[in-house]
Amino acid sequence: MKQQQHTREYNHFILKMKEYPILFDTGLWLIFLFLLSGLTSLNGSWPFSFYLLNMLVALPAMLLFGYTMKIWGNRLLFEQRRPVLFFLVFIVLTLACSLLIPVLHHRLFFGLLYPRVFEPGVWFNWRLIPQNLILLWFPYFILSIQSLFMHWFKAEQEKLIVKNKQLLAEIQLMKIKLHPHFLFNTLNNLYAMACKDNPMTSEYIMRLSELYRVMLYECNKEFYPLLTELSLIEHYIELEKIRYDDRLEVSINFPSAISDEVVIPPLLLFTFVENAFKHGCRNEVGKPFVRIQLEINDDYLFFKAENSTPEQAMKAAEYGGIGLDNTMKRLELIYENEYVLENGRSPGGYSVFLKIPKLMML
Repeated sequence: MKQQQHTREYNHFILKMKEYPILFDTGLWLIFLFLLSGLTSLNGSWPFSFYLLNMLVALPAMLLFGYTMKIWGNRLLFEQRRPVLFFLVFIVLTLACSLLIPVLHHRLFFGLLYPRVFEPGVWFNWRLIPQNLILLWFPYFILSIQSLFMHWFKAEQEKLIVKNKQLLAEIQLMKIKLHPHFLFNTLNNLYAMACKDNPMTSEYIMRLSELYRVMLYECNKEFYPLLTELSLIEHYIELEKIRYDDRLEVSINFPSAISDEVVIPPLLLFTFVENAFKHGCRNEVGKPFVRIQLEINDDYLFFKAENSTPEQAMKAAEYGGIGLDNTMKRLELIYENEYVLENGRSPGGYSVFLKIPKLMML
């Protein structure tokens, strides 16, 4: 989850760069001008301002070559797949801009800003060809890297959108499976109560309908407040107490103050509580117990559920079923490697421990 947070910050920077391209390009060209001026001044005897002004005079040719090749040339090479035409345009434009730079220097720089009074001088100097090529190719090289990076980022964003849609669809399918799974279990409970002519059957049905009402309208979200999840758990425990009367010992330890901005995937903790009753208390002929504990710090949520088990040891593979399998898959999809899930037999029962990152509502 921390890696995803860094990725969001990185994506935010890229989106800002796409939102303000003129500001970004202006900063990039200022770096070009000062960098190239500084490198040129290393072998010269004139002050830095002389070489900076020299670069400013050549800037129109650099802009013409850089953006023509970035917009049109790269389109020929990467989108239209016409490398021969690309190199032809590259060579022609290089020759044209290489001739434009000395013309600008001759007419503007030496003609107006620094008039030549000591020697007439020619407008074209063959020895300056390597320098002119650097002035043209270096900015274009950096602009091409920027362009390729932005195209790569766009492609990665499209892949990420498709992947997220697939993950959301898979998670939604798992949540859909939980509802009939829970309904199947509660119908079995109702059947058992009806066979015994339990007088609390009507109250059980009423509380069950209230529980399903909350599940129907709240559990179709990707995340919902942790308080909603805890409320569902408390409703379900009240429902189970009707079945077990005074035989059931329930211990709930939730924090007294929980922010309503703390969110959790729907029915994530609920499944462990349901399994505690289904696989533990249901088979316990003595005095069954369920203990539920939740702790929250600045970064993580710690959840623990413990239930009694019959004397005949239950295999770990028998504990859970569809509900627990789906929950484990959801944990992997949502939290990746940022969660800890431990379950197994404990002294006098069976326990589940879950540690997940604390998520806040955006």
